[in-house]
Amino acid sequence: MFSNTLRNSIRPFYCQFQEVKGVFPGFPLPGLVLILVLLLFPATPVAAGTSDGSTTSVEYDFPIPPGLEGRVDFWKKVYTEYTTDHAVIHDMDDLGIIYEAVYLGDSKLSRRAKERRTESIKNHYRSILRRLARIKEFSDLTEDEKRVYRMVKGDYYRASRNIRVQIGQKDRFREGLERSGMYMDRIRKILREYGVPVDLAVLPHVESSFQIGAYSSAGAAGIWQFTRGTGNLFLRIGYDVDERRDPYLATEAAAKLLKLNYDNLQSWPLAITAYNHGQQGMKRAKALHGDDIVKIIDNYRSRTFGFASKNFYAEFLAALHVDQNRDRYFPNLEVSNPLKLVSHRFDDYVHVETVMDHFKISREEVARYNPALRQPVISGEKRIPRGYAFQAPADRYSDLQPIYASIPETDRFGGQIRSKWHTVGRGDTLSGIAVRYRTTVNDLKRINNLGPSNRIYANQVLQLPGGVSEKPAFIRAKAEPRSYFKTGETIDYRVQARDNLTKIARKFSSDPGELARINSISNPDALHPGQWLKIPQREVVAQAIKEVITQPETETNPKNFYLKVDKPDSEEKEKGPNVKVDYAQEPSQMDRLNQRRPAFLPVAFASDEHRSLGIGEITVDFDETISHYAEWSNQSVSQLKRVNELRGNAPITVNDQIKVPFTRVTPEKFEERRQEYHKAIQEDFFSNYKISKLVVRSVKKGETLWEICNESTFIPFWLLSSYNADKNINSLHVGEPIVIPLILPSKSEDS
Repeated sequence: MFSNTLRNSIRPFYCQFQEVKGVFPGFPLPGLVLILVLLLFPATPVAAGTSDGSTTSVEYDFPIPPGLEGRVDFWKKVYTEYTTDHAVIHDMDDLGIIYEAVYLGDSKLSRRAKERRTESIKNHYRSILRRLARIKEFSDLTEDEKRVYRMVKGDYYRASRNIRVQIGQKDRFREGLERSGMYMDRIRKILREYGVPVDLAVLPHVESSFQIGAYSSAGAAGIWQFTRGTGNLFLRIGYDVDERRDPYLATEAAAKLLKLNYDNLQSWPLAITAYNHGQQGMKRAKALHGDDIVKIIDNYRSRTFGFASKNFYAEFLAALHVDQNRDRYFPNLEVSNPLKLVSHRFDDYVHVETVMDHFKISREEVARYNPALRQPVISGEKRIPRGYAFQAPADRYSDLQPIYASIPETDRFGGQIRSKWHTVGRGDTLSGIAVRYRTTVNDLKRINNLGPSNRIYANQVLQLPGGVSEKPAFIRAKAEPRSYFKTGETIDYRVQARDNLTKIARKFSSDPGELARINSISNPDALHPGQWLKIPQREVVAQAIKEVITQPETETNPKNFYLKVDKPDSEEKEKGPNVKVDYAQEPSQMDRLNQRRPAFLPVAFASDEHRSLGIGEITVDFDETISHYAEWSNQSVSQLKRVNELRGNAPITVNDQIKVPFTRVTPEKFEERRQEYHKAIQEDFFSNYKISKLVVRSVKKGETLWEICNESTFIPFWLLSSYNADKNINSLHVGEPIVIPLILPSKSEDS
């Protein structure tokens, strides 16, 4: 058996030897033997081919590079000694300097209380270090000061600015080890097939603790924490399906990305660091400092190469060590059994309730075994799409194909349910919107994840149930009588494409003649997109009142800014005194702000010529790229670049004007896809985070938008922009006040 294995291993290299010998018939035999040796024993680990065309990974040893021991030891302690109830106060650069490990109390203590305590301890050590930086005689020191003096050994002022807090992870790492049992066997198999080191299977410990539903404030999802931008390279990410959440599809994507990183960097430490920092960034680092990861960590300077990127490889090595020695660190682990599933790829679009009926499976089970299906599919607002590999437990189903085949043709569809939207206007109510679109308040609340308060706000984009249609104008006029208006009070409205005075008047239950008089319009046909009009304001619109706390602003205590919503002066009397009216209003301080987004400008046509050619213009919004526009318009990226005269990799920025040919999709279909993209981002965010409070402070000298968003927990750019709609968020000036929403995980007990 051994001889057969050896023969099979050598055969490919022997064939290459014969080819070399044929090319160089006069070449000395020792030289040919040397070539064969080099083929048999390559200098770097490579992936070997198999008979079925896949690849098999070779073993790769991950030793701790000299100079990285301190960082790896730090992360071992974080993973095995300190729980999430501990805050480790340490130096950001020298992880061997741990000032104190603070026990914050049990989980009943609020997040904010824990933050106040850690900030107090940081200030204590900051004061000690700054005193040590000032004095010249070190004989008269307190015990705490002596301990810090011996640890830091010079440059105390720098150290005072380098204090950081790391929350322990011991309990989370243990839970991750137990969860990993469900997925680890198949993950290792996938990595082996893609020709990358199997030890990379521990990276989800670093990224997510193997939590399928993990989601970061920066928009990274799943156990491998793919962002949308990177995930789109390998995975399907849409409003109905997000494959980042499937542990196995995401593992295939991670294997492809890591292999691509290695092919371009020729170093596994660099390839792994590139998983966090990006391949281009590591190419720049390698060009400057070579492929020594320690030299890069110590010497590479980049705005984005911060603490997380510098420590990513050390975290991986620490996680690998702990995983390989789990019984030593975590005795009596209860590791989950491998999750065994069967799957079948759907040939049609099928409603979830049809699947539940024919497969005899509950809605909760569909969601559990198919984490890639997003909430709109699980709730039934969208169908399970064609091409999706539906999964079910193997202990209940041996083969899904016959069950799928039993679904009648009448329950199979060739397309997806179209999304329909309504942008909330001032004074809109859920009940009024429900009447207008022939639906119910409960359905609107369910598909938009609205809380019990029924609170909606101007410019919020609501999804409408599938199949709804707007009622005729004369019916809406009865539902929304003009008695709602107050004479002399107006709101501003921006004219959109295809608007006219009649349509705008109908939208706000007003009168075209009144609108023309208020806005001094002599030619009603001369409206143009972007023009601002005054519209009579409803009596029931609530006003947001800004209350600025008058305590002095300091570096650690900026002035706090809260939004408060006043109740309307009067309610509709006919509804009765005990009936709550769901008014459209600005969000209150503690409102979760479900699905709030900056309303982007719709497709416009610059001229009649452009309209006839089907060339529309859009204004670039956050998180949008040329690739998105190509996908939504069914055009190629190169075609869009030609139309817009963009060369090479020329970037586009927020508020740029981009031309889009509408020769293959309608503007309405384009906008539907665009809305779904943004709504998915916001639904994911507000399913995991909430706004705890708003802070107003002045922009500092040299401060960038990226730095503002990274002050503590990462704040999405689109969220920051939505609270500063009156500013050019890309061109902030020193001293300019900016509203910053502070966010917390929605599962936090901190109110």
